[in-house]
Amino acid sequence: MQIVVMLVFLVVWLLVLWAGSIALEATGMERAKARFQALSALTGTGFTTSEAESVVDHPKRRRIATYLIFIGNAGIIAFIILLVLYVRAGLTLPSIFMIALTVAILLIICLAFWLGLIDRLTNATLGLFGKGRADSHFVGKKMLHQAGDYGVFRLNVGEQASIAGRTLRGAGLQERGVTVLAIERGDKMLHYPQPEEKLVAGDYVLCYGKLDEIRSLT
Repeated sequence: MQIVVMLVFLVVWLLVLWAGSIALEATGMERAKARFQALSALTGTGFTTSEAESVVDHPKRRRIATYLIFIGNAGIIAFIILLVLYVRAGLTLPSIFMIALTVAILLIICLAFWLGLIDRLTNATLGLFGKGRADSHFVGKKMLHQAGDYGVFRLNVGEQASIAGRTLRGAGLQERGVTVLAIERGDKMLHYPQPEEKLVAGDYVLCYGKLDEIRSLT
């Protein structure tokens, strides 16, 4: 019975982690980063200033992270209380069947990740709720320089960013008073790109403009 409760606890924890990563990805964050940030928030570890900036500066992501932190802390407390109660009541060795069941469940979870079933289910869930594309232009930003109300930013075009595939003209950056200085694309650097240049997922856009306008893009 004890191992069954632990298994249920593990499955619920993984479901919360998965749901949190989907919620973050729905805001436009890249899948790998969304999963890492969800895991960081749920466990209270792994945060860095540069990685957490894309969450803290985004209202929806910040709210999601807050829920995950709360659930994670509550889960840790519940697990400790449960463990103490079991220790006091006396731990019993699980049967061979329960051990085999536990190993089978863990193998199924690992196999689902390896075969890409989790990614397919994630894509289906995002599509079901109409969140396959981000509601923001970019998925992350880093301010390189600030002078008064203006600054130079490095913006990331993620896989789910709504701006991916558009030209600079079609993105409407110039209309917002944002000047694109360069585009980092892999090992290449496109200086002062033309308005017809298309943005590709994975690009980093170096731009200059008013702080409020650039911040509204993410």
